[in-house]
Amino acid sequence: MKICYIYHSETGNTRGVVDRCHTATGGDRIEVEDLQHYSRISKYLVGAGRAAKGLADPIEPSEIHVAGCDLLVIGSPVWSGKPTPAINAAIQALKGCEGKNSILFVTCGGSARNALSLMKTALEGRGVSITTSVEFTRKDLRHEGKVKDLIEQIQAAGSG
Repeated sequence: MKICYIYHSETGNTRGVVDRCHTATGGDRIEVEDLQHYSRISKYLVGAGRAAKGLADPIEPSEIHVAGCDLLVIGSPVWSGKPTPAINAAIQALKGCEGKNSILFVTCGGSARNALSLMKTALEGRGVSITTSVEFTRKDLRHEGKVKDLIEQIQAAGSG
């Protein structure tokens, strides 16, 4: 089972979850870079507005080839209750994703609102099945339990 982690991280929280999962499971890692390069202020003034509208930003890599992967693990911060514009673009950039299984997760200050459901809808529209989805609040990130649960879900999906 080949796992591919695809994620965007602005503050390091999403990257931290990927780091812990990747250490336990292995696989490929693709960190999506938002070419808008938001500052701390413009992230809230501009980026959050773009996220709220469901828009995509230019990213690197501009194409994400996943045909050789069996399981996609996709992670995003939450901006205005939505996935970031970089993850919106990453979902659009997937190549060879049809028929793949995916596990989704988001990191957020308090509530993910509808970020996970929007990611799920976008991926299902690309022919990707969602195995499970997990929301990590700031509180969740301070404890290993929920990350361990995600690792177990990734391992179970990999053996299934």
